[in-house]
This record gives sequence, C-alpha cells and structure tokens, in this order.
Amino acid sequence: MKELLESWNKYIIAEGGLSRNWSHMQEHDCALISAERNSYTKKENKDRGLELEAVIARAGYGYKTERGSFIENFKTPQAIEVSEKSLFVVNLKDDPGFFDRIAELSKQFEQDSVLMIPKGGKGAYLIGTKEGNDFPPFGETITVGDFRGGVEDEFMTRTGGRPYVFKDKDIKEELQTYKKLSRNQRWAVKKMVERLKHSSRKNK
Repeated sequence: MKELLESWNKYIIAEGGLSRNWSHMQEHDCALISAERNSYTKKENKDRGLELEAVIARAGYGYKTERGSFIENFKTPQAIEVSEKSLFVVNLKDDPGFFDRIAELSKQFEQDSVLMIPKGGKGAYLIGTKEGNDFPPFGETITVGDFRGGVEDEFMTRTGGRPYVFKDKDIKEELQTYKKLSRNQRWAVKKMVERLKHSSRKNK
C-alpha cells in the first residue's frame, strides 16, 4: 500500500494559485474534467472521482483538484454559485494523444463534455462526449476563449479559492440558459449563441 501511495502521489500537482496554473498552461496541454453527475449519490460521485484520479495518475499525467462552477440565475438578485469537483489535468509527458485520451475518459465517466486547454492557454474548447446530447453535440467542439485569471463569470473554475475563466474578450452578450442543463451544457449553449450573434454582426 505504501508503494502504491508513493507512486500515485508523484502525479499529484502541489497546490498552487492562478500563477501556477498559468505556468502549467504555458508549458503543456491541459484539461478540466469531472467524474460527477447529478444522477449519482454523493458517495458514488466521490468514488467515481477517486477512480478518475487513479486512471489519470496511471496514464502518467499530473493533476490537482479544483471546483468547476456556474452561477444559477446569473446577474440577478437570486444568483447562487453551484459547483462540482473537477480535475485540472496537465500533460506532463507531452503525450501527443493527450486530448484523445481525456476525451475517452470523459465518455467513460458519462460527462456531457470536457474542456481542452491547448498549450499557451489560448483557444480553449469544449468537446461533446455524450451521445445524444445537443449541447455540445457529440464529437463536436466549441471554442470558449482564452485564459483570464482572477475573473468571476457565469462559468468559471476556482483554484485556492480564486476564480479563472476561458472567455473571448470581444463578446459581451449573455445568454439566459435552461435550468435543467448541466454546467458544461449551459456553457456550450452560451458560446454557440454568442458565435452566431458575432458572425451575424460581421456579415452586416
């Protein structure tokens, strides 16, 4: 057991703030993935999270635990932050198949989508990983934007209590999303509509 823990722990990235996350993004491809689903109990989600950590460690990737959040009733007096456990995964060995492997894990753990962060922290995108979903469609990608640290928004992640987002700087419109959609589904809906509006303005 001691040897197993020592082997596992070497893949756990030491806790750090936004600057450390930014540093990882500058050096390697990264991703944000969760194993949680609303249909599972708290214990089941905890067990699934540990299983996902084990698979990621076994693959030779680094990771640390963070909180993926979205704001219910964004920009209203009833706004409330809803969060889930996420793993910030770093492609420490620069595996060329990293994004494909993470997408497969997202399918395996029944996630609607997963956030991929190319090296450099720019042009992060969601990829649909659940068949039958519309937001985002299975196998399709939706670009969500570049890393912006210390910013709170409708869709964000917290590390050490501090928020960061991936967002385009030139698109300001917000979308009233559907309450029954998951965090990533809502995010995908928002970005799809923003892109459509942005494209329409360009063509006028």
